Amino acid sequence: MNASSSMKGKASLREVTESHREEPVKGRAKPRASRRTQAERTALSDARMFDAAMQLIIEQGTHATTLKAVGERAGYSRGLASSRFGSKDALFGQLVLHFNTSWTQELANKVGTRGGAQACLAALRAVEGFLASHSGYMQAMYILWFESISSHNDVRDHLAAYHEIYRRDVAHWVEEGIVSGEIDAVVDAECYAFGFCSFIFGTIYQWLVASDSVDLPKQFEAFRRSTAKAFGIPY
Repeated sequence: MNASSSMKGKASLREVTESHREEPVKGRAKPRASRRTQAERTALSDARMFDAAMQLIIEQGTHATTLKAVGERAGYSRGLASSRFGSKDALFGQLVLHFNTSWTQELANKVGTRGGAQACLAALRAVEGFLASHSGYMQAMYILWFESISSHNDVRDHLAAYHEIYRRDVAHWVEEGIVSGEIDAVVDAECYAFGFCSFIFGTIYQWLVASDSVDLPKQFEAFRRSTAKAFGIPY
C-alpha cells in the first residue's frame, strides 16, 4: 500500500465540516431495542480493543503489544483480536483510522462554517483543546506513529495519507483567505500549511517527551499571533 491508495475512504476536515452543514435536522430518535444488534456488539468490542491497545502501547510500546494481550485487556477471549484484525499491523492501522476519525470530527465541530484565516485560528484552538482533554490518547498515538516509521507499514501509509489531507485543508483555507482579500497575497499557502502541521506535530512530540518543560497554551498562543501577523490581520 502507498500513500495514494491509502487516501481512499478518508474524509478531509473540510469534507466532514461540509457534510455536517448539509445534514437535515433530525426528529426525535425512536426508542432503541433493549438488545444490541450484531453490528453494535462488533462496534463495542472494537472500541474496547482499541482502548486496550492504546493502554498497552503507553505501558510497553508497540513491539511488546500482542493481539492476545489486547483481547485479554479488553475483557474478551485471547483469540478475538486475532480473529477480528488478523495481524498486529492491521490492528494498528485500524487504530490510526479510529483515532483520526475522532480527531477530524472534533476539529470539524470546532471550526464549523469558518473559512480563511479564521478557520486556521479555530483549528489551532481546537487542537490545543483536544490535547488538554485527550492527553493519554495522544500519547498512545504518537508512540504508535513514531515507532511505525521503522516497522509498521500500514500505520505509516495511513499516517502519510492523513498528513497530506491536513496540509491540503490548511492550504485551502489560506488560498480561500487570499481570494477573499482577508489574507495577504504574499503568503505561500503550501508553505504555511507545512509550517502549520510541523508546529502541531513537533509541539505535541516535545510536550509528550517532556511535558513539564513545554507550556502548551503559551506556544499555541504565540503561533496564533505569528499566524495573524503573517496573514496581515488583527489579532
